[in-house]
Amino acid sequence: QNQTQGVKLMDQKIQKISDVMRKAELLIQEELSGAPEDAPLVASGLLAVTRNLYVQTLGIDGAVKMFEAVADSFVITEEFLDHIKPTIH
Repeated sequence: QNQTQGVKLMDQKIQKISDVMRKAELLIQEELSGAPEDAPLVASGLLAVTRNLYVQTLGIDGAVKMFEAVADSFVITEEFLDHIKPTIH
């Protein structure tokens, strides 16, 4: 039963993340509807809000670790994509 509760809790957290992502995507679409060239500005605003939220909830050290993990995930993804790209013979 403990494992079932853990799975349910994880599902709830994933659903929360998904809901917030949908809301953010709608906001982004609205912000860029007349000015798609503003995408980097919108991204900067979202990043600043994210940073502030991490600092408030995790502290400076936790926020730094979180951003390091995100940066590492970019590198890992790029390395993976480079590895699976088909080669033309």
